[in-house]
Amino acid sequence: MENMVSRTALILPPDGCVHVRTSRLIEFSSCLLIAFLILATISFLTLRPVLKEVRFDARAEWDGFMRAVKERNDLLPGLVEGLKGFEQGHTKLAENLLEARLICIRSTDPAGIVGSVDNIERYLTQIEHLARTRPGLEQYPPFAGHWRKVIRISSRISSTRTSYNINARLYNRLLSPFPQNLLTTAFGFVPLTDYPLPQSISDTDR
Repeated sequence: MENMVSRTALILPPDGCVHVRTSRLIEFSSCLLIAFLILATISFLTLRPVLKEVRFDARAEWDGFMRAVKERNDLLPGLVEGLKGFEQGHTKLAENLLEARLICIRSTDPAGIVGSVDNIERYLTQIEHLARTRPGLEQYPPFAGHWRKVIRISSRISSTRTSYNINARLYNRLLSPFPQNLLTTAFGFVPLTDYPLPQSISDTDR
């Protein structure tokens, strides 16, 4: 019996050794965690100026998009009156265009604004088709003056929206890499929504 006890004592490590190993393991884990946090912090601080710059550019493009949308909305009633003055029979198209304009003006949600802008683009595409197929419409002064301005502003709306999307996607890509993504949200860097341009209106939709 005494021999068995002595053999067991030889097999089991002393309590002091177990405590030392546990202490070293905890110390190693703590050092590893601290090193990881330092790495994440350095990575985030290095990236932060770039994030701020790209986010600023995206917001500037969005502001430009919204200004252009407002300018075009102000022109649409005159465009509709010019179309009606040239040719009757487009009441439904005119009503749909003005309704989409009203939704755009009243909406405070970016997704709702973009959705109404897409609807306006669809109706303007139908008006563009009329301008190409109705002789004299593009030269009719009450229509032509508004139409040229609408075309110019529509191009600006498209370009600012595209630029915004490019910056928003770049910004979101910069947010995603590990480990700096652990700190970006905590410091107010949240993903931006991009709004892809709709597919071209087909001839069957016109």
